[in-house]
Amino acid sequence: MRRTVRLLLAALLAAGSAADLLAQVKPGDLARVTLEDLLNIEITSASRKEQRADDTAAAVFVITRDDIRRSGMTTIPDLLRLAPGVEVAQVNSNKWAVSVRGFNDVYANKLLVLVDGRSIYNRIFAGVLWDTEDLMLDDIDRIEVIRGPGAATWGANAVNGVINIVTKPAADTQGALVRVDAGRFGEQAAVRYGGSLGAARYRLFSQWTGRDESLIAPGTRANDASQSVTTGFRADWSTSPDAFSLAGDFTAGQQRALWSNLNPLTAARAPIANDPTDTQGGHLLGRWTHTRAAGASLQVQGFVDIAGRQEPVGDYHRRTFDVDTQYHTAVGAHQDLVVGGSHRFINEEFAGRDGFSMTPAEDGANLLTAFVQHETGLFLDRLAVTLGSQVQYDSDAGVGVQPTARVMWKGLPRQRVWASTSRSLRTPSLQERGIRVDRPPVPGPGGLPLVVTALGNAAVETETFLDVEAGYRLQIAVTGSLDVTGFVGRYDHLITHETAAPVVSFVPSARILVTTRVGNQLEATTRGLEVAGHWAPVPAWRLDGSYTAFRLDPQLAAASADAAAATTDGNAPRTQWRARSTWSPGTRASIDVTIFRVGPIEGLAVDGYTRTDVSAAWQFTSRLSVTAIGQNLFDPAHAEFVGAGALLLATQVPRSAGLRVRWAWR
Repeated sequence: MRRTVRLLLAALLAAGSAADLLAQVKPGDLARVTLEDLLNIEITSASRKEQRADDTAAAVFVITRDDIRRSGMTTIPDLLRLAPGVEVAQVNSNKWAVSVRGFNDVYANKLLVLVDGRSIYNRIFAGVLWDTEDLMLDDIDRIEVIRGPGAATWGANAVNGVINIVTKPAADTQGALVRVDAGRFGEQAAVRYGGSLGAARYRLFSQWTGRDESLIAPGTRANDASQSVTTGFRADWSTSPDAFSLAGDFTAGQQRALWSNLNPLTAARAPIANDPTDTQGGHLLGRWTHTRAAGASLQVQGFVDIAGRQEPVGDYHRRTFDVDTQYHTAVGAHQDLVVGGSHRFINEEFAGRDGFSMTPAEDGANLLTAFVQHETGLFLDRLAVTLGSQVQYDSDAGVGVQPTARVMWKGLPRQRVWASTSRSLRTPSLQERGIRVDRPPVPGPGGLPLVVTALGNAAVETETFLDVEAGYRLQIAVTGSLDVTGFVGRYDHLITHETAAPVVSFVPSARILVTTRVGNQLEATTRGLEVAGHWAPVPAWRLDGSYTAFRLDPQLAAASADAAAATTDGNAPRTQWRARSTWSPGTRASIDVTIFRVGPIEGLAVDGYTRTDVSAAWQFTSRLSVTAIGQNLFDPAHAEFVGAGALLLATQVPRSAGLRVRWAWR
């Protein structure tokens, strides 16, 4: 494969040089986003309507298309490292743990992730399967990161945050693009063509991604390579006052996930299951937007999502059908209203093997929601008050209400002060309700084999969260900005794993049985501080930084037998910070340096680490650019997480370097 990539690189360089040898490099080919551009970015994820990020009464951060291109990163989890308050940990070559404000895990269950408003939350495992989200980063317009509850507009499981990945309209991706990334830790090749048919604009794209093995220890490879192919399209057209969009893609891949081998016949000599994981899935999304002359708008969106996985632990299949409607209008001169509702049907199946099983093996659930959000401007719109709530019916979890109240004061020049309080719910996953994991026997007391079994609980309760937060934003002339958020929150009915007293069984042979069952015996309080800032001393140079402090205090019920829950820290570092320099010395060149510092995760015994990334790009012609990329440059390898319940082998992330060649013609 490496030889193929080298040949493709050489051919691409030759073709680009021949086609553009005499072309002039246009000013802004390596575009610079100014501080004013950042402050004027409009987002939709916080309140389901377009509004300036600076005027949003929530902790928001936007990863722009300029950030994406200049970072040199090739995966969504890596890009999320750029946002304050987001915890990203790479477990092995193809598994990540991503969360906001704690409770991180491979299947982090308190973060809602959307792609163009389409939920990619996985109900059976409660989380996002990041190894199947192989988005073409060139087609992403921005990533909106909302820290804190978003359940009043997006529903259950938007507990600690909402991430919405917004792709570019087809009109912004006209012409041809070819990109090749080749390096020590992986390769990626992407092609795209955009064109028009009458009033419609469209794009077709395909991307291949291969990730090399990570390390078990320095010099020891982990046998966890992966590869995937994604092919898709998007089409947009409008006949005023109506606009239409249709998009879809299909992904197929294979990974070695490093699952623990729970087959009692082979586990002793082969502790890691060697069979690969095969994944396949696709979606089709359609959207219609009708805009009235007065500015009111009606949007109807629907999608179909189908996915399958064949893993060493079992086979999984999912089918999702969703229809979502929202209406936005002004009410008088100083009021704004957004209302909507949705219906989602999800059918999921899991056929376990080698110690894994699920009861029931198949589940079909209906999710009905209705929400309203009303904003009132007071004192000549210097004070904005927003009240909203969502009512949800889940055929598995019942009815839930998730309200919010937000205020923002805009009475001071270049300053914003805001506060909010929200209640949100996290419905139990299917595995928490019905999983069964039988571990292979190990030697126990008196020479009898010890067998540990983990069980779900059909009566497990919905988790609840009450959050209070406040923020302050300051724009310093045209050269700097500061954004500070503080928060406190309380969780009830958090998941625990209750261990019953050991039992000696003589069927089919003498052995000691230990059973753990899912419970809700934990409460916790969290508090934290998030700071982000920008400074542009000169137009060609910008400095960005962020700092996050987080603390979780667990309160375990006296009746609980889960001793580990009493010391949990949310699988999150107490502090982490980021410093980034983006410098464009001319229209042809850019140099970016980013330093990430992540403190230790004490509950998982994971040491803190410092990661340094550097990317240097040169625009040879108006169509051809080359970028040199280095990641984790000053650290041979480091661990960022441990496996989920020791069922996954965690590895070390190695140092990597690579080259990106990008040819674009329009």
